[in-house]
Amino acid sequence: MSVMNMKSRQKARRKKFELRKHQSVSRRDFFAGAAATLACALVPASSLGFAQTPTSAEVFTHTERKSLETMVSRIIPADANGPGALEAGCARYIEGALAEVYRSSKNIYIAGLTALDLHARKIANSSFAALDPVEQDKILATFEQNIAPGSFLETAHFFGLVRQHTFEGMFGDPLYGGNVNFVGWDLIGYPGPRLFVSPEMQRMDAKAPRSRMSVNQLMHDTR
Repeated sequence: MSVMNMKSRQKARRKKFELRKHQSVSRRDFFAGAAATLACALVPASSLGFAQTPTSAEVFTHTERKSLETMVSRIIPADANGPGALEAGCARYIEGALAEVYRSSKNIYIAGLTALDLHARKIANSSFAALDPVEQDKILATFEQNIAPGSFLETAHFFGLVRQHTFEGMFGDPLYGGNVNFVGWDLIGYPGPRLFVSPEMQRMDAKAPRSRMSVNQLMHDTR
């Protein structure tokens, strides 16, 4: 490949990023990752270290919690297709996990959420949660690319961590506190776990009925 062609491709990539970083985050941009996180739905809670019921422990201050809620709402926004990550309880899922199995990530969450709000106040004289969605997306784009100014130097790592945990809360088993009312599974057409799959349900054109049950409900026959 010639040097000129390589430069042209690099320039095209930069233009593509400049176009996308100012756009609202599309739910469909994240659906490709849903299949991987769906594995969480079928893993026993004991093997992941989560409590059988969502924890009520509070990890964040009110401002930090509002910033996190706003952040997850921009990662998977509610739209005409249905509820988003906020409505699915992803922020609650994350806070509960940080009090338990993800406690090692607690400090970077607090530092990242603090930096997010400080950056918003610096450039817009407003809290991050109070900004309009377009401005929120611009700030999150700088965090994702690790180019946000300030003393916090792990913005990209922080953003990736929140995005991964948002996926888990959106598409994992409701047992862990997210995916409220199965909105994540409904969004991607996942029918839910089941103990038995009949030959008819294995047909390529079959439409499996939705179980509307978590793994815990399925295993213990509770609704």
